[in-house]
Amino acid sequence: MKWMKSVMLGAAFSAAIPAFCAEAPAETPGDYAFGMTLETLASAPWFRIDLPAQVYQQTAWPDMRDVRVFNQQGETVPFSVVVQKTAATAPEAIPLRVFPLTAAPLNVNTDTRRAPETMVLRSSGGLEVHLQSENARNAGQSYLLALPDASKESRYISQLRLDWKTPTGNWQGKVSLYTSHDLDDWTLQDESATLMDLTSGTDRLKMDRLSLSTRMSSDSTRYLLLVFADQTPPLTLTGASALPRNRALENDQVVLKSAEKRVSENQAIYQWAQPQPLTSIAFTLENGSVLPVELAWRSAENGAWQPLTKQVLYSLDNRRSEPFPMQERVVQAIRLTTVNAHLPETLPDISGRRDQLTLVFNAQGNAPYLLAWGNGAAENASIAMNMLIPEALEKAWPLEAIPHATALEPVTLGGEERLTATSEAERASQWQTMLVWGALIVGVVLLLGMAWRIWREVKNKPE
Repeated sequence: MKWMKSVMLGAAFSAAIPAFCAEAPAETPGDYAFGMTLETLASAPWFRIDLPAQVYQQTAWPDMRDVRVFNQQGETVPFSVVVQKTAATAPEAIPLRVFPLTAAPLNVNTDTRRAPETMVLRSSGGLEVHLQSENARNAGQSYLLALPDASKESRYISQLRLDWKTPTGNWQGKVSLYTSHDLDDWTLQDESATLMDLTSGTDRLKMDRLSLSTRMSSDSTRYLLLVFADQTPPLTLTGASALPRNRALENDQVVLKSAEKRVSENQAIYQWAQPQPLTSIAFTLENGSVLPVELAWRSAENGAWQPLTKQVLYSLDNRRSEPFPMQERVVQAIRLTTVNAHLPETLPDISGRRDQLTLVFNAQGNAPYLLAWGNGAAENASIAMNMLIPEALEKAWPLEAIPHATALEPVTLGGEERLTATSEAERASQWQTMLVWGALIVGVVLLLGMAWRIWREVKNKPE
Protein backbone atom coordinates (compact mmCIF):
# COMPACT_ATOMS: atom_id res chain seq x y z
CA MET A 1 0.00 0.00 0.00
CA LYS A 2 2.91 2.37 0.59
CA TRP A 3 4.00 2.28 -3.03
CA MET A 4 0.42 3.03 -4.14
CA LYS A 5 0.33 6.14 -1.96
CA SER A 6 3.65 7.22 -3.45
CA VAL A 7 2.25 6.88 -6.97
CA MET A 8 -0.88 8.90 -6.16
CA LEU A 9 1.07 11.65 -4.35
CA GLY A 10 3.52 11.85 -7.24
CA ALA A 11 0.69 12.26 -9.74
CA ALA A 12 -0.99 14.99 -7.69
CA PHE A 13 2.33 16.83 -7.27
CA SER A 14 3.00 16.63 -11.01
CA ALA A 15 -0.46 18.04 -11.73
CA ALA A 16 0.21 21.02 -9.45
CA ILE A 17 3.55 21.95 -11.04
CA PRO A 18 2.09 23.83 -14.09
CA ALA A 19 -0.08 26.03 -11.85
CA PHE A 20 3.09 27.39 -10.17
CA CYS A 21 5.44 27.38 -13.13
CA ALA A 22 3.18 28.56 -15.99
CA GLU A 23 3.87 32.13 -17.08
CA ALA A 24 1.71 33.75 -19.75
CA PRO A 25 3.82 34.85 -22.72
CA ALA A 26 3.54 38.41 -24.05
CA GLU A 27 0.72 38.82 -26.53
CA THR A 28 1.48 39.40 -30.21
CA PRO A 29 -0.75 40.47 -33.14
CA GLY A 30 -0.65 36.86 -34.35
CA ASP A 31 -2.65 35.83 -31.27
CA TYR A 32 -5.66 37.66 -32.76
CA ALA A 33 -7.73 36.69 -35.77
CA PHE A 34 -8.14 40.06 -37.49
CA GLY A 35 -6.80 43.58 -37.43
CA MET A 36 -6.83 47.09 -38.91
CA THR A 37 -3.99 49.58 -39.21
CA LEU A 38 -4.80 52.87 -37.45
CA GLU A 39 -3.70 56.10 -39.08
CA THR A 40 -2.84 58.83 -36.56
CA LEU A 41 -2.12 62.10 -38.39
CA ALA A 42 -2.08 64.40 -35.36
CA SER A 43 0.44 64.47 -32.53
CA ALA A 44 -1.31 63.63 -29.25
CA PRO A 45 -0.84 61.42 -26.17
CA TRP A 46 -4.22 59.70 -26.77
CA PHE A 47 -6.34 58.74 -29.75
CA ARG A 48 -9.84 57.32 -30.06
CA ILE A 49 -11.74 55.21 -32.57
CA ASP A 50 -15.39 54.18 -32.75
CA LEU A 51 -15.16 50.42 -33.21
CA PRO A 52 -16.25 49.45 -36.77
CA ALA A 53 -19.28 47.17 -37.24
CA GLN A 54 -17.14 44.20 -38.38
CA VAL A 55 -15.31 44.18 -35.03
CA TYR A 56 -18.62 43.44 -33.27
CA GLN A 57 -19.45 40.72 -35.81
CA GLN A 58 -16.04 38.99 -35.57
CA THR A 59 -15.27 39.26 -31.86
CA ALA A 60 -14.84 36.01 -29.94
CA TRP A 61 -16.56 37.46 -26.83
CA PRO A 62 -19.83 39.44 -26.57
CA ASP A 63 -18.24 41.81 -24.03
CA MET A 64 -15.41 42.65 -26.49
CA ARG A 65 -12.67 41.53 -24.08
CA ASP A 66 -10.61 40.34 -27.05
CA VAL A 67 -9.80 43.81 -28.41
CA ARG A 68 -6.22 45.12 -28.31
CA VAL A 69 -4.05 47.91 -29.73
CA PHE A 70 -0.44 47.17 -30.70
CA ASN A 71 2.29 49.65 -31.59
CA GLN A 72 4.84 49.26 -34.40
CA GLN A 73 7.09 47.22 -32.09
CA GLY A 74 4.28 44.66 -31.61
CA GLU A 75 3.69 45.68 -27.99
CA THR A 76 0.25 46.21 -26.49
CA VAL A 77 -0.55 49.76 -25.37
CA PRO A 78 -2.92 50.82 -22.56
CA PHE A 79 -6.50 51.45 -23.67
CA SER A 80 -10.02 51.98 -22.37
CA VAL A 81 -13.33 50.98 -23.96
CA VAL A 82 -16.25 53.30 -23.19
CA VAL A 83 -19.89 53.48 -24.31
CA GLN A 84 -20.36 56.37 -26.72
CA LYS A 85 -23.13 58.77 -25.64
CA THR A 86 -24.85 61.64 -27.41
CA ALA A 87 -25.38 64.70 -25.21
CA ALA A 88 -28.83 66.19 -24.76
CA THR A 89 -29.64 68.79 -27.39
CA ALA A 90 -32.46 71.30 -27.69
CA PRO A 91 -34.69 70.57 -30.68
CA GLU A 92 -33.99 72.79 -33.67
CA ALA A 93 -37.23 73.92 -35.29
CA ILE A 94 -37.76 73.11 -38.98
CA PRO A 95 -39.56 75.99 -40.74
CA LEU A 96 -42.46 74.92 -42.96
CA ARG A 97 -43.95 76.65 -45.99
CA VAL A 98 -47.53 77.84 -45.46
CA PHE A 99 -50.20 77.82 -48.21
CA PRO A 100 -53.75 79.08 -47.49
CA LEU A 101 -56.46 76.91 -49.09
CA THR A 102 -60.06 77.58 -50.05
CA ALA A 103 -62.81 74.93 -49.98
CA ALA A 104 -64.63 73.89 -53.16
CA PRO A 105 -68.18 72.42 -53.14
CA LEU A 106 -68.52 69.03 -51.47
CA ASN A 107 -69.49 65.76 -53.07
CA VAL A 108 -72.61 64.98 -51.03
CA ASN A 109 -73.39 61.32 -50.38
CA THR A 110 -76.97 60.28 -51.00
CA ASP A 111 -76.59 57.38 -48.57
CA THR A 112 -78.27 58.26 -45.29
CA ARG A 113 -75.62 56.39 -43.31
CA ARG A 114 -72.71 58.37 -41.91
CA ALA A 115 -69.86 58.07 -44.42
CA PRO A 116 -66.77 60.06 -45.40
CA GLU A 117 -67.27 62.89 -47.88
CA THR A 118 -64.65 64.32 -50.22
CA MET A 119 -63.56 67.86 -49.55
CA VAL A 120 -61.66 69.65 -52.31
CA LEU A 121 -59.22 72.37 -51.21
CA ARG A 122 -57.40 74.68 -53.63
CA SER A 123 -54.46 77.06 -53.24
CA SER A 124 -54.11 80.35 -55.12
CA GLY A 125 -51.50 78.67 -57.31
CA GLY A 126 -53.95 76.00 -58.51
CA LEU A 127 -52.83 73.16 -56.23
CA GLU A 128 -55.72 70.82 -55.31
CA VAL A 129 -56.03 68.66 -52.21
CA HIS A 130 -58.75 66.00 -51.98
CA LEU A 131 -59.56 65.00 -48.41
CA GLN A 132 -62.08 62.42 -47.24
CA SER A 133 -63.54 63.23 -43.84
CA GLU A 134 -66.72 62.53 -41.91
CA ASN A 135 -66.60 66.17 -40.78
CA ALA A 136 -66.22 67.63 -44.26
CA ARG A 137 -69.50 69.55 -44.01
CA ASN A 138 -68.26 71.29 -40.87
CA ALA A 139 -64.84 72.24 -42.31
CA GLY A 140 -63.83 75.86 -42.39
CA GLN A 141 -60.53 77.63 -42.95
CA SER A 142 -57.59 75.38 -43.99
CA TYR A 143 -53.82 75.58 -44.58
CA LEU A 144 -51.31 73.30 -46.31
CA LEU A 145 -47.87 73.09 -44.65
CA ALA A 146 -44.89 71.67 -46.54
CA LEU A 147 -41.23 70.91 -45.92
CA PRO A 148 -38.74 73.12 -47.80
CA ASP A 149 -37.60 71.60 -51.11
CA ALA A 150 -34.00 71.59 -49.89
CA SER A 151 -34.81 69.52 -46.77
CA LYS A 152 -33.14 66.09 -47.06
CA GLU A 153 -32.60 65.01 -43.43
CA SER A 154 -35.14 62.70 -41.82
CA ARG A 155 -36.27 63.92 -38.39
CA TYR A 156 -38.78 62.51 -35.90
CA ILE A 157 -41.30 65.28 -35.16
CA SER A 158 -43.18 65.50 -31.85
CA GLN A 159 -44.90 68.92 -32.12
CA LEU A 160 -46.13 71.50 -34.59
CA ARG A 161 -45.82 75.17 -33.61
CA LEU A 162 -47.96 77.83 -35.32
CA ASP A 163 -47.46 81.59 -35.65
CA TRP A 164 -50.35 83.96 -36.45
CA LYS A 165 -51.29 87.60 -36.57
CA THR A 166 -52.55 88.78 -33.22
CA PRO A 167 -56.37 88.54 -33.47
CA THR A 168 -58.69 91.30 -32.40
CA GLY A 169 -59.86 90.38 -28.92
CA ASN A 170 -59.68 86.92 -27.44
CA TRP A 171 -59.58 84.02 -29.87
CA GLN A 172 -60.20 80.27 -29.48
CA GLY A 173 -60.81 77.56 -32.03
CA LYS A 174 -60.65 73.88 -32.96
CA VAL A 175 -58.44 72.40 -35.65
CA SER A 176 -57.73 68.95 -37.12
CA LEU A 177 -54.26 67.91 -38.30
CA TYR A 178 -53.53 65.50 -41.17
CA THR A 179 -50.25 64.15 -42.60
CA SER A 180 -49.32 62.91 -46.08
CA HIS A 181 -46.28 62.04 -48.18
CA ASP A 182 -47.86 62.57 -51.61
CA LEU A 183 -50.87 64.96 -51.19
CA ASP A 184 -53.22 62.05 -52.02
CA ASP A 185 -53.30 59.77 -48.98
CA TRP A 186 -54.00 61.65 -45.74
CA THR A 187 -53.79 60.31 -42.18
CA LEU A 188 -55.56 62.00 -39.27
CA GLN A 189 -53.04 62.87 -36.53
CA ASP A 190 -55.05 65.08 -34.16
CA GLU A 191 -58.79 65.76 -34.25
CA SER A 192 -60.44 68.89 -32.87
CA ALA A 193 -57.37 70.10 -31.03
CA THR A 194 -57.70 73.41 -29.17
CA LEU A 195 -55.80 76.56 -30.08
CA MET A 196 -56.23 79.89 -28.29
CA ASP A 197 -54.87 83.40 -27.92
CA LEU A 198 -56.24 85.16 -24.82
CA THR A 199 -55.25 88.43 -23.20
CA SER A 200 -56.08 89.86 -19.78
CA GLY A 201 -54.46 93.21 -19.09
CA THR A 202 -50.74 92.71 -19.72
CA ASP A 203 -50.98 88.92 -19.48
CA ARG A 204 -51.27 86.74 -22.57
CA LEU A 205 -52.14 83.05 -22.82
CA LYS A 206 -51.24 81.50 -26.14
CA MET A 207 -51.74 77.81 -27.01
CA ASP A 208 -50.00 77.50 -30.37
CA ARG A 209 -48.73 73.91 -30.44
CA LEU A 210 -50.23 70.66 -31.70
CA SER A 211 -49.07 67.14 -30.86
CA LEU A 212 -47.53 65.26 -33.77
CA SER A 213 -45.93 61.85 -34.06
CA THR A 214 -44.32 61.25 -37.42
CA ARG A 215 -40.99 61.19 -39.22
CA MET A 216 -40.70 64.04 -41.71
CA SER A 217 -38.43 63.91 -44.75
CA SER A 218 -38.57 64.35 -48.52
CA ASP A 219 -39.35 60.65 -49.02
CA SER A 220 -41.72 60.10 -46.06
CA THR A 221 -44.14 62.56 -44.42
CA ARG A 222 -43.66 65.81 -46.29
CA TYR A 223 -47.02 67.60 -46.01
CA LEU A 224 -49.30 68.64 -43.14
CA LEU A 225 -52.88 69.87 -43.48
CA LEU A 226 -54.69 72.07 -40.95
CA VAL A 227 -58.49 72.14 -41.16
CA PHE A 228 -60.25 74.51 -38.75
CA ALA A 229 -63.81 73.88 -37.60
CA ASP A 230 -66.39 75.95 -39.49
CA GLN A 231 -67.48 77.90 -36.39
CA THR A 232 -63.89 78.94 -35.61
CA PRO A 233 -63.21 82.66 -36.27
CA PRO A 234 -60.76 83.20 -39.17
CA LEU A 235 -57.08 83.16 -38.23
CA THR A 236 -54.20 84.41 -40.38
CA LEU A 237 -51.20 82.10 -40.10
CA THR A 238 -47.85 83.77 -40.67
CA GLY A 239 -45.62 80.74 -40.16
CA ALA A 240 -45.31 77.18 -38.88
CA SER A 241 -42.43 75.07 -37.51
CA ALA A 242 -41.98 71.33 -36.96
CA LEU A 243 -40.28 70.58 -33.63
CA PRO A 244 -38.11 67.44 -33.48
CA ARG A 245 -38.28 65.24 -30.41
CA ASN A 246 -35.97 66.43 -27.65
CA ARG A 247 -33.06 64.00 -27.61
CA ALA A 248 -31.92 63.27 -24.08
CA LEU A 249 -28.53 61.86 -23.14
CA GLU A 250 -28.54 58.37 -24.59
CA ASN A 251 -26.19 55.67 -25.80
CA ASP A 252 -25.30 55.70 -29.48
CA GLN A 253 -26.19 52.51 -31.29
CA VAL A 254 -24.47 50.42 -33.95
CA VAL A 255 -26.63 48.47 -36.42
CA LEU A 256 -25.69 44.81 -36.96
CA LYS A 257 -27.34 43.08 -39.91
CA SER A 258 -28.29 39.44 -39.54
CA ALA A 259 -28.00 36.55 -42.01
CA GLU A 260 -31.46 35.25 -42.89
CA LYS A 261 -32.43 31.66 -43.70
CA ARG A 262 -35.89 30.44 -44.75
CA VAL A 263 -36.60 27.21 -42.85
CA SER A 264 -40.13 26.52 -44.07
CA GLU A 265 -43.07 28.32 -45.65
CA ASN A 266 -43.89 29.95 -42.31
CA GLN A 267 -40.54 30.09 -40.46
CA ALA A 268 -37.22 31.86 -40.90
CA ILE A 269 -34.09 32.17 -38.75
CA TYR A 270 -31.95 35.31 -38.50
CA GLN A 271 -28.52 34.88 -36.94
CA TRP A 272 -25.32 36.78 -36.22
CA ALA A 273 -21.82 35.40 -36.70
CA GLN A 274 -21.15 35.87 -32.98
CA PRO A 275 -23.60 36.30 -30.05
CA GLN A 276 -24.37 39.97 -29.38
CA PRO A 277 -25.71 41.84 -26.30
CA LEU A 278 -28.55 43.55 -28.18
CA THR A 279 -30.44 46.56 -26.90
CA SER A 280 -33.18 46.13 -29.54
CA ILE A 281 -34.08 44.47 -32.83
CA ALA A 282 -35.61 46.37 -35.76
CA PHE A 283 -37.76 45.10 -38.64
CA THR A 284 -37.92 46.12 -42.30
CA LEU A 285 -40.72 44.87 -44.55
CA GLU A 286 -41.81 45.66 -48.08
CA ASN A 287 -44.16 48.64 -48.20
CA GLY A 288 -47.79 47.62 -47.77
CA SER A 289 -46.96 44.50 -45.73
CA VAL A 290 -48.74 43.32 -42.56
CA LEU A 291 -47.49 40.09 -40.97
CA PRO A 292 -48.55 38.56 -37.60
CA VAL A 293 -45.56 36.69 -36.13
CA GLU A 294 -44.22 34.89 -33.09
CA LEU A 295 -40.58 35.58 -32.22
CA ALA A 296 -38.12 33.45 -30.23
CA TRP A 297 -34.41 33.85 -29.46
CA ARG A 298 -31.40 31.82 -28.42
CA SER A 299 -28.05 32.83 -26.92
CA ALA A 300 -25.85 30.22 -28.63
CA GLU A 301 -25.96 28.19 -31.84
CA ASN A 302 -26.84 25.00 -29.95
CA GLY A 303 -28.88 26.75 -27.26
CA ALA A 304 -32.56 26.23 -26.58
CA TRP A 305 -35.09 28.60 -28.16
CA GLN A 306 -36.80 30.93 -25.70
CA PRO A 307 -40.09 32.76 -26.44
CA LEU A 308 -39.76 36.49 -27.02
CA THR A 309 -43.02 38.11 -28.19
CA LYS A 310 -46.07 37.84 -30.41
CA GLN A 311 -46.84 40.92 -32.48
CA VAL A 312 -47.85 42.24 -35.88
CA LEU A 313 -45.04 43.49 -38.11
CA TYR A 314 -46.09 46.11 -40.63
CA SER A 315 -44.97 48.71 -43.15
CA LEU A 316 -48.11 50.57 -44.12
CA ASP A 317 -49.29 54.15 -44.69
CA ASN A 318 -45.76 55.45 -44.30
CA ARG A 319 -45.44 53.82 -40.86
CA ARG A 320 -43.47 50.79 -39.75
CA SER A 321 -43.08 48.51 -36.76
CA GLU A 322 -41.19 50.00 -33.84
CA PRO A 323 -37.95 48.26 -32.71
CA PHE A 324 -38.45 45.65 -29.99
CA PRO A 325 -36.34 46.15 -26.80
CA MET A 326 -33.97 43.30 -25.88
CA GLN A 327 -32.50 44.64 -22.57
CA GLU A 328 -28.96 43.64 -23.66
CA ARG A 329 -29.75 39.94 -23.86
CA VAL A 330 -26.88 38.03 -25.47
CA VAL A 331 -28.50 36.90 -28.73
CA GLN A 332 -27.08 34.58 -31.39
CA ALA A 333 -30.26 34.15 -33.44
CA ILE A 334 -33.90 35.17 -33.76
CA ARG A 335 -36.56 32.75 -35.00
CA LEU A 336 -39.59 34.23 -36.80
CA THR A 337 -42.73 32.11 -37.17
CA THR A 338 -45.78 33.48 -38.95
CA VAL A 339 -49.21 33.12 -37.33
CA ASN A 340 -51.90 31.87 -39.74
CA ALA A 341 -49.89 33.22 -42.67
CA HIS A 342 -47.10 32.31 -45.07
CA LEU A 343 -43.80 34.11 -45.32
CA PRO A 344 -43.70 36.60 -48.20
CA GLU A 345 -41.46 35.96 -51.19
CA THR A 346 -39.09 38.65 -49.92
CA LEU A 347 -38.28 37.87 -46.29
CA PRO A 348 -38.51 40.67 -43.72
CA ASP A 349 -35.14 42.02 -42.58
CA ILE A 350 -34.17 41.89 -38.90
CA SER A 351 -31.22 43.92 -37.66
CA GLY A 352 -29.82 44.15 -34.15
CA ARG A 353 -28.78 47.23 -32.20
CA ARG A 354 -26.11 47.33 -29.51
CA ASP A 355 -24.30 50.15 -27.73
CA GLN A 356 -21.62 51.86 -29.80
CA LEU A 357 -18.21 51.45 -28.16
CA THR A 358 -15.32 53.89 -28.43
CA LEU A 359 -11.76 52.74 -27.79
CA VAL A 360 -9.28 55.30 -26.39
CA PHE A 361 -5.62 54.29 -26.39
CA ASN A 362 -2.37 55.75 -25.13
CA ALA A 363 0.03 56.45 -28.02
CA GLN A 364 3.01 54.61 -26.54
CA GLY A 365 5.80 53.47 -28.84
CA ASN A 366 5.92 54.25 -32.55
CA ALA A 367 3.11 54.47 -35.10
CA PRO A 368 1.45 52.97 -37.02
CA TYR A 369 -0.77 51.34 -34.45
CA LEU A 370 -2.79 48.18 -35.02
CA LEU A 371 -6.30 47.48 -33.77
CA ALA A 372 -6.65 43.70 -33.28
CA TRP A 373 -9.58 41.49 -32.26
CA GLY A 374 -10.78 37.88 -32.26
CA ASN A 375 -9.08 35.72 -29.62
CA GLY A 376 -10.91 33.12 -27.58
CA ALA A 377 -8.01 32.98 -25.13
CA ALA A 378 -8.02 36.72 -24.36
CA GLU A 379 -8.74 38.22 -20.96
CA ASN A 380 -10.24 41.66 -20.44
CA ALA A 381 -7.43 44.26 -20.68
CA SER A 382 -9.46 47.48 -20.84
CA ILE A 383 -8.71 49.87 -17.97
CA ALA A 384 -10.87 52.63 -16.51
CA MET A 385 -10.65 56.07 -18.14
CA ASN A 386 -9.31 57.63 -14.94
CA MET A 387 -6.42 55.15 -15.12
CA LEU A 388 -5.73 56.10 -18.73
CA ILE A 389 -6.10 59.90 -18.43
CA PRO A 390 -5.03 61.44 -15.09
CA GLU A 391 -7.76 63.20 -13.15
CA ALA A 392 -5.83 66.50 -13.35
CA LEU A 393 -6.08 66.36 -17.18
CA GLU A 394 -9.71 65.26 -17.52
CA LYS A 395 -11.03 68.79 -18.20
CA ALA A 396 -8.30 69.52 -20.73
CA TRP A 397 -8.82 66.16 -22.44
CA PRO A 398 -12.54 65.30 -22.53
CA LEU A 399 -13.52 62.48 -24.88
CA GLU A 400 -14.62 64.83 -27.67
CA ALA A 401 -11.22 66.61 -27.58
CA ILE A 402 -9.23 63.42 -28.17
CA PRO A 403 -8.29 63.17 -31.88
CA HIS A 404 -9.69 60.36 -34.01
CA ALA A 405 -7.58 57.52 -35.37
CA THR A 406 -8.63 56.42 -38.85
CA ALA A 407 -9.08 52.71 -39.52
CA LEU A 408 -7.54 51.52 -42.80
CA GLU A 409 -8.18 48.28 -44.70
CA PRO A 410 -8.72 45.18 -42.52
CA VAL A 411 -6.10 42.43 -42.53
CA THR A 412 -6.06 38.80 -41.42
CA LEU A 413 -3.65 38.13 -38.56
CA GLY A 414 -3.82 34.75 -36.83
CA GLY A 415 -6.92 33.64 -38.74
CA GLU A 416 -10.34 32.33 -37.66
CA GLU A 417 -8.84 29.49 -35.61
CA ARG A 418 -7.90 32.10 -33.00
CA LEU A 419 -11.61 32.61 -32.26
CA THR A 420 -11.71 29.23 -30.50
CA ALA A 421 -8.24 29.44 -28.90
CA THR A 422 -7.88 28.55 -25.23
CA SER A 423 -5.79 30.37 -22.63
CA GLU A 424 -2.70 29.00 -20.87
CA ALA A 425 -4.73 28.63 -17.66
CA GLU A 426 -7.46 26.68 -19.49
CA ARG A 427 -4.90 24.39 -21.13
CA ALA A 428 -3.14 23.85 -17.77
CA SER A 429 -6.48 23.08 -16.16
CA GLN A 430 -7.35 20.59 -18.93
CA TRP A 431 -3.91 18.94 -18.62
CA GLN A 432 -4.23 18.66 -14.85
CA THR A 433 -7.69 17.14 -15.19
CA MET A 434 -6.42 14.56 -17.66
CA LEU A 435 -3.46 13.74 -15.40
CA VAL A 436 -5.68 13.25 -12.34
CA TRP A 437 -8.04 11.02 -14.33
CA GLY A 438 -5.03 9.07 -15.59
CA ALA A 439 -3.75 8.61 -12.03
CA LEU A 440 -7.18 7.41 -10.91
CA ILE A 441 -7.39 4.92 -13.78
CA VAL A 442 -3.89 3.63 -13.00
CA GLY A 443 -4.89 3.30 -9.36
CA VAL A 444 -7.98 1.28 -10.27
CA VAL A 445 -5.90 -0.99 -12.52
CA LEU A 446 -3.38 -1.52 -9.70
CA LEU A 447 -6.16 -2.33 -7.23
CA LEU A 448 -7.64 -4.84 -9.66
CA GLY A 449 -4.17 -6.35 -10.10
CA MET A 450 -3.75 -6.65 -6.34
CA ALA A 451 -7.19 -8.22 -5.97
CA TRP A 452 -6.41 -10.73 -8.73
CA ARG A 453 -3.06 -11.56 -7.11
CA ILE A 454 -4.64 -12.09 -3.69
CA TRP A 455 -7.35 -14.28 -5.27
CA ARG A 456 -4.66 -16.39 -6.99
CA GLU A 457 -2.73 -16.83 -3.73
CA VAL A 458 -5.87 -17.86 -1.86
CA LYS A 459 -6.88 -20.27 -4.59
CA ASN A 460 -3.44 -21.92 -4.77
CA LYS A 461 -2.99 -22.18 -0.98
CA PRO A 462 -2.96 -25.90 0.06
CA GLU A 463 -5.81 -26.90 2.30
